[in-house]
Amino acid sequence: MLGLESIGNLVATAIDKAWPDANIEAQAKADELKNKLTLELQAVLGQLDINKAEAAHASVFVSGWRPAVGWVCASGFGYEFLLRPLVNGVAISLGMPPVFPGIEVDALSSLLTGLLGLGGLRTIEKIKGVARR
Repeated sequence: MLGLESIGNLVATAIDKAWPDANIEAQAKADELKNKLTLELQAVLGQLDINKAEAAHASVFVSGWRPAVGWVCASGFGYEFLLRPLVNGVAISLGMPPVFPGIEVDALSSLLTGLLGLGGLRTIEKIKGVARR
């Protein structure tokens, strides 16, 4: 009987490896995803704590970097979409070559998108009445 039992165990093991239980596999994937999302959430919450500490700082060089970057983005977009086309258009109409080169708008767009996303948190602070004056 020992031979049949060990053959049965061998067949059962082979079947489990060939056709694993879908529930166990799905649970393992769900646990892995949960762990990954938990780590990402902890990173985001840590960054939010850093942002709060920076915003509360008395020095304008620490708390004012976001507005400064916002103004840089606004200036860059103003240059790229208003000043450059107007001046180059006037130059071309006067028979001169375009004088102002273009800038990399993709980098500005990425930066501005991040700032606006973080700016939404500031709006929520204002709505809840916890914004610093």
